[in-house]
Amino acid sequence: MEMEAGTDEAELRRLVESYAMAMDRGDAEGFHDLFTADGALVVLASDGTRELGTFRGPGPDGVGLVARLIGERYCHTMHHVTNHIVSIDGDTSTGTTYCLAYHLREDERIETLGVSYADSYVRTDAGWRIRMRRATRVWSQIEALDSRPLLVDRAAMDARRG
Repeated sequence: MEMEAGTDEAELRRLVESYAMAMDRGDAEGFHDLFTADGALVVLASDGTRELGTFRGPGPDGVGLVARLIGERYCHTMHHVTNHIVSIDGDTSTGTTYCLAYHLREDERIETLGVSYADSYVRTDAGWRIRMRRATRVWSQIEALDSRPLLVDRAAMDARRG
């Protein structure tokens, strides 16, 4: 039974990492496939109590809409899953996922945020899926990007010339 729990934990970790990748790719269909048919993503204000938006179910206005909207508003994003703790009870599970998200804007500024997700998952015939994800921005900062070449960039250019 211990081996099965480890496998479930690995599959759940892969699920939340797939969420981050689908978000970064603006992959609305792939993003949607990570949720149950009645699944929902609730975006909360930083105080964690007020709902800013709820995306529910399949289709163009469902959970996949979030990935599309992010892709339309930012030049590029990178979501890094950090901590991921789950509690598995048969075919259901709850978890907390931390994420560092970087959103590159057209005005060459970057939004960096720490996000905490409160998750509930369910095992389906297709594997683990997200039933409910409640996303709270814990902190954020916006700053200008430094466009100067990095030392590693200069070394690559020198090597190419050499």
